Amino acid sequence: MTSVAQPPDLSVIIPMCNAAATVGAVLTSFLDVPGYRTEVIVVDDGSTDDSVPVVEALGREIDLVRLAGNHGAGHARNVGFGRATGRYTIFFDADDELHPTALAHAIDGLDGADADVAMMPYTYRRGWTTDYTGMNSFDEVVWERYLAGAGRRLVRLSEVPRLLGFSNYPWNKVLRTARFRRTGLRFSETQVHNDILGHWMTLLDGRTILLLDEAVCTHIVGDGGGNLSHRMGRERLALFDALDETYDVLQARAELRNRYSHHYWDFVLRSSGWALDRLAPEVADEGRQRLQQHLLRINLADYLRIRERRDPSLADRIVRRSLA
Repeated sequence: MTSVAQPPDLSVIIPMCNAAATVGAVLTSFLDVPGYRTEVIVVDDGSTDDSVPVVEALGREIDLVRLAGNHGAGHARNVGFGRATGRYTIFFDADDELHPTALAHAIDGLDGADADVAMMPYTYRRGWTTDYTGMNSFDEVVWERYLAGAGRRLVRLSEVPRLLGFSNYPWNKVLRTARFRRTGLRFSETQVHNDILGHWMTLLDGRTILLLDEAVCTHIVGDGGGNLSHRMGRERLALFDALDETYDVLQARAELRNRYSHHYWDFVLRSSGWALDRLAPEVADEGRQRLQQHLLRINLADYLRIRERRDPSLADRIVRRSLA
């Protein structure tokens, strides 16, 4: 009698573009997750360095997908998720640092709680130094508020709505694969800010969320300015394309848009404020115009609720930015 192969416990989706110096260590750390069968899917997004040979040297445990040309990490994640067969999925980057024990604890927690998403904190490290720092200040405040010293907490989004405004990183969440395949999870296909849509769709479509107070990733902040995340020219205007696509999802779900609109518009002002303060002078005016156009999409009833009941100061900020 032929035995039926069990699916992997975890699918790991890693977009890769010119990451030869780091991807080997990242992949090895996933192959070492204790106690679980792991499927690693690397989507090469047009690398021109030795990234592909580095991955191939690790052997058949890696599913390597090679794309023609460079499409951005969001497109690569979408391609990878289409191939995932694990019970759970994590989206990771080819130049960050995994904490394997925390990841194993997340899978344990998801199995025990029957949650759709496990969400965890992260740390930062700059370049090759050994100096670690905590999360962004907004994230720290929100996390402390919702965990309040507890090691873990099982919640619904309605109990922790400010998580929607969390930094939209993809790698601090472990997802139940079948659930999010049914809901149509995807990332924007913009070159930058492609994680915004994925973050919002994950939290909006997760029926229950397991908050686990154990850092799963250290995000490595590059010392140089060549990385795409450091560029503040025209490519940074893709932020508004990503916001438009995310708001399209909210508009199609009137009940969720109504309930979480103030969290969405607060996030828009914070994220766009960060970008506009850093845009190159030759695109700054266009950036301000794109923000105004996006703010004018606000539903009037949502705006009145924000003005009258939810957050009058946010309503004032929306008006000021719209008229600036």
